[in-house]
Parts: sequence; C-alpha cells; structure tokens
Amino acid sequence: MKRFAPALVLVLAGCQNFGYQAPYGDDTAQITFTSNDTAAQPAICVPGKGFQSTEYSIAQKPMGGDALNDLLETMKKSTEVTTTLAPSSQTRVGIIYNQKHPNSTQRDRCRVALQFEAVAGEHYQAVFNYSQAQCGLSITDSKGQSADAVRVDWECP
Repeated sequence: MKRFAPALVLVLAGCQNFGYQAPYGDDTAQITFTSNDTAAQPAICVPGKGFQSTEYSIAQKPMGGDALNDLLETMKKSTEVTTTLAPSSQTRVGIIYNQKHPNSTQRDRCRVALQFEAVAGEHYQAVFNYSQAQCGLSITDSKGQSADAVRVDWECP
C-alpha cells in the first residue's frame, strides 16, 4: 500500500481546479462579461490567490449554425460569461486579451482590471472593448448605471 501512496497523491493533485471557484448562495452578486466581438478571458481577484480565470472565456459571435455553438460550448467559450462574486467594497475583476496577428508572429496583449463595490443581489454587466490597440473595461449595474469602478493595477491584495 505504501508503494501506491505517492502515485495516488499525484493523481489526486491532477484533479484540482486552478480556475476561479465562484461562491454560491443568496449572499452573492452576479457579473456578466461581454465584449465588442473580441475574444478575451475574464478573471476575478481572489484575495491571497491572485486573479483567477473564469471557467468560460469570451468568444467572438459565431458566423453560423448550432454546430458552431456546440463547438464553442465544448471549448468553454461563450459570447457572454456569467459568474457570481462575493459581496465586497473592493471587488476586483479583469480581462486578459492575447491575440495573434494574422500572417505574423506579433501579438496584441493587454490586461485591464477594475475595482468596484459588489452588492449582494445585484447583477453587473462588464463590457470589454478592444479598439485601436487600446483595452477598455466598463461595469454597470442592473439599472444600466455606472458601478463607479476605478481602474487598478493587475494586483490582487
């Protein structure tokens, strides 16, 4: 049995999920990430653990039928990514953008993070915009009002 213990530890370690583990329950807020038809990866700040990617990433809108929707689902991509947040006066969310230029080895890259107060029961909309080599992120509440988010460094205290 002792011979199998190290192998068992390695197998179980491989089962860990290193992405964002969304809280659940009534005392949470929701946030939906979208973009201007730009593929990107949403991330949530988990204090003490850094920014962690959501299970799904934002995809460009598919140009055809349900078959492509099924493929996107299999690849864990969606035009809208919704997750839950723990209420906090210092909630930080961000977007990671990394796109290769066609017919080139160059890449466009950026990370943008915002801090705002997430209130339990509220549903926020985070919209990522990439245009002319500039990254932008805005957050509104369920009434369409600005969430008074401020841009912060890519740090997770």
